[in-house]
Amino acid sequence: MPSGAERPDFNEALSDLHGAIVSGLHVPLGQERCAEDVEHRFLALVPLCRRARITRIGDLTGLDRIGLPVVQAVRPGALSEVTALGRGLSKAEAAVGAVMEALERYFAEAIPAERTLVATAAELGLAGGMFETLLAGGRGDTWRSKRIRWIRGLDVVSGSVLPVPLELVHTCYSDPPPADDGLFLRTTTGLACHWDGRRAFLHGLFECIERDAIARAFATHGFFDRWRIAATDLGDGVAHILSVAGSCGVSFGFWLAPSPTGIPVVWCQTIETGAGEPILALPTEGYAAGPDLATAAASAMLEALAARAGAISGARDDQTRRHYRRSRDAAVASARQLILEATPPTTAAAEIVSTSDLAALIDSVTSAGLGPILAVPVGKDDETGVECVRTILAGARPFFELR
Repeated sequence: MPSGAERPDFNEALSDLHGAIVSGLHVPLGQERCAEDVEHRFLALVPLCRRARITRIGDLTGLDRIGLPVVQAVRPGALSEVTALGRGLSKAEAAVGAVMEALERYFAEAIPAERTLVATAAELGLAGGMFETLLAGGRGDTWRSKRIRWIRGLDVVSGSVLPVPLELVHTCYSDPPPADDGLFLRTTTGLACHWDGRRAFLHGLFECIERDAIARAFATHGFFDRWRIAATDLGDGVAHILSVAGSCGVSFGFWLAPSPTGIPVVWCQTIETGAGEPILALPTEGYAAGPDLATAAASAMLEALAARAGAISGARDDQTRRHYRRSRDAAVASARQLILEATPPTTAAAEIVSTSDLAALIDSVTSAGLGPILAVPVGKDDETGVECVRTILAGARPFFELR
């Protein structure tokens, strides 16, 4: 039988998260980026940075010629990636983003054992097929009879509590791995920190939709020929980034990743095309889902440009020599041709529907068969109010591509 016990405060956390999500179901998604004193928010995070053992917050903006802010947070003792990147249209916004990304892993590395229980999927009465799309290769036949650690999560639609494999929640990516790990792919998909649980859940849900769509794009024959979108008519934010980066010789390509939810998911690629030897020869890419195409495209662009600065810095521990290529390399030439080729866009931006609020977003996900939508409150800092939530789409395709 299952063994283990959970503290009452975790049950309270589940209840609080459910209440926060329900109360915000009809808040327009365009209001999520409310006018905040971002500088004040960043200063409020500094004591938490010390507690989380974030030792350095560095401005990488000047390593590239573009000038759009990119900030890096470093947590040397992390059990996954040591570095975290933040991007935005101001330095403070980028700094908050970098810190929040580092905090995601901090909270997910420190889940107390008393919040977990040990059992098999069969003992817990888990429905057949649940989580099976998220299994690592070759694990499908026997996993339901294996005793592993579980943590309680919230079924967002029904409000009920369901068990979730701890391996899908924590980020203790050590070598050797924890004793019960090895059944599921290691990924931080759906893990998010924000100033409250509802916004952390929303951020994680968009990321889950994004990764599912990008996984489908990789499996779609002729994706780059069939799903290109034009860079025009994507709003003022995209136009501004295109203008700033274009003046520095950086070009963009945009593709709409096929999401069964109908939510816009944009795959953006960038490469330097100016005269002379580039600062960074290899292309970079960014992915993003958003309530509308313009928001998704702008976010994907900023992620791709942050990836440039991160690669230039050489600080990422998962990027080795083989990731860096010169401009004459065949792979780089092929990427440049893909981004610059004059293939007419095949998807009209006007045909893509926007999503009004969280209720509509949840309905799109469940109607697409990607549910149930599960949310696990991972951690909270009482002093700042920062909350960490892991969102999981039990029916989604995992995205795990070593590029």
